[in-house]
Amino acid sequence: MTPLPASDLPLGRRPGRLTASSAQAVTTLIVVLSVGAAVLLVLLLAVQTRIPLSDLTRDPLAIMGKKSAPHLGSLSNLGVLLWCMTASVCAFTGLRLAAGAADRRAGVFLLVAAGFTAVLMLDDLFMLHENLALRFPQGDIALFTLYGLLALGYILAFRRVLRRFGVLAPLLAVALLGVSVVADLGRLTAVMPGNWPWVVEDGSKFVGIVLWAAFHLRVSWISVLPEAQRSQKSR
Repeated sequence: MTPLPASDLPLGRRPGRLTASSAQAVTTLIVVLSVGAAVLLVLLLAVQTRIPLSDLTRDPLAIMGKKSAPHLGSLSNLGVLLWCMTASVCAFTGLRLAAGAADRRAGVFLLVAAGFTAVLMLDDLFMLHENLALRFPQGDIALFTLYGLLALGYILAFRRVLRRFGVLAPLLAVALLGVSVVADLGRLTAVMPGNWPWVVEDGSKFVGIVLWAAFHLRVSWISVLPEAQRSQKSR
């Protein structure tokens, strides 16, 4: 009797794969640890900052009161969603590629991109650089400098991967994000009247985020195409 190929075996019998029970246990552990870490973080923030716990659990618009409009910060919120989507897709695809032998370099590249994107997302979501500037002199400049060095290291370390997939989009994204940083540090909105300073600062940031997301999503898609094509041919 001819044995079934590994791809046709049930999940629990595939060699080198997690069984269904093991996968469920890992998922449960991740959920428990994530919820526990989130609750602990909120409690520590409430104790340290003496902010009411309800203000740390509710939506910011609900805290602002009834006069707040649901569409406040729409462009900024869309940017955060793009950061999150990009980090999630890059992390998932990177883990899948890094675990195999087909395109491990691209996998490592996507994992690094996922981590860097997640950091930028957290900064954008919680306004870390602005809060840092309130507590430390030139704190925002130091943080932006660190981001610039990380972006430069990202480009230099993965220059071969970037040449393979196209270096123009990520370079342009970094440049536009840099324009937004310069406008922020230069207090452009306080110096120039009207809406144009805000268009320069927030518009360049949003376009930069879109380019960053589009590039890394395209890399993720192209990287898994050969694997999908090989699996279809083997059937």
